[in-house]
Amino acid sequence: MTATATAPYDELQTQEEVEAIMQPGGGAVVIDFWSPTCGPCMAMAKDFEHVAEQFDRGEVRFCKINTMAHPELAEPFDIKAVPTLLFVHDGRILDGAVGRMTAKALGEKSEWLLAKSQRKPGLLSKLFG
Repeated sequence: MTATATAPYDELQTQEEVEAIMQPGGGAVVIDFWSPTCGPCMAMAKDFEHVAEQFDRGEVRFCKINTMAHPELAEPFDIKAVPTLLFVHDGRILDGAVGRMTAKALGEKSEWLLAKSQRKPGLLSKLFG
């Protein structure tokens, strides 16, 4: 997993890194599947970084997967278009979005993911979680 000193997200580059977030106990994770040749991906990059800066990594982790450099990492998720964002909690994909998200929409969805991850397990969350 690589991240520059200033990047508030992790660039996933190995199967092991992906597996670590896609298992029980993996926590709340926003995954951005992107490509450097994708205009909407590049337009959304600053918004993704800005929103990632607003969250503590221990609460919501932000990750990027470059589908051009690592198509094998996108394949198990059946990614058909970029950008695709997945909202994952403890290895379960709770929601996804295809296409550019604004910073506001991404922030709201990340807050939603954080709230889901902080919910204590109970009967209602087992039925409707």
